[in-house]
Amino acid sequence: MTTVAVVDDHVMVAEMLALTITQEPDLRLVGVAQSVHEAYALVDAELPEVILMDYRLPDGTGIEAVTTILERHPETRIVMLTGSGDHALLARAIEAGCVGLINKDRPVGDVLAAVRAAARGELVIRSHEFTGLLDQIRKSPEQQTQLLTSRELEVLQLLAKGRSTEGIGDDLFISINTVRNHVANILSKLGVHSKLEAVAIAAREGVINLVEAD
Repeated sequence: MTTVAVVDDHVMVAEMLALTITQEPDLRLVGVAQSVHEAYALVDAELPEVILMDYRLPDGTGIEAVTTILERHPETRIVMLTGSGDHALLARAIEAGCVGLINKDRPVGDVLAAVRAAARGELVIRSHEFTGLLDQIRKSPEQQTQLLTSRELEVLQLLAKGRSTEGIGDDLFISINTVRNHVANILSKLGVHSKLEAVAIAAREGVINLVEAD
């Protein structure tokens, strides 16, 4: 059973998400927070596997919360709930380490699917929504896609398709540890901290294609 926390200061949205999660047999709600500081306390106490995180909170931003939470609990998978089309803000969420973005206007079923995908270690990407963010991802001298090996590019392409670590291993006939080593090398070579940011940079540089998950 996947443990899930909701961080959103919109009471109706938070209650709707919480109620929906509690009705799913494979998901367990561990709490709801309505501010950055409440989120820290909740996550430190309950260690949720997946967090649905709103961007705008009364005492800060979801991006600040993501950064601190991942420093404390790097295995946590955070999906940013967005109600804004501001590509610069969404790009910052990717850079902070979110595994995905999902608009609050999406059907509840899509939000649940995003939670399950995140729990499986998949990236939550809708390529047609993601493409507009690419130019907003910061570029630094460390982001040298030409240093990536052909195998690392294969791994990145499968990440872009939403494959989990286990799925990539199956597709490429390699072990999970080997996949993890490839991912670590990719992040190091590109100077980034998240798989989603690595995919964004590789797509922007044209070394992989963004495609919808199968």
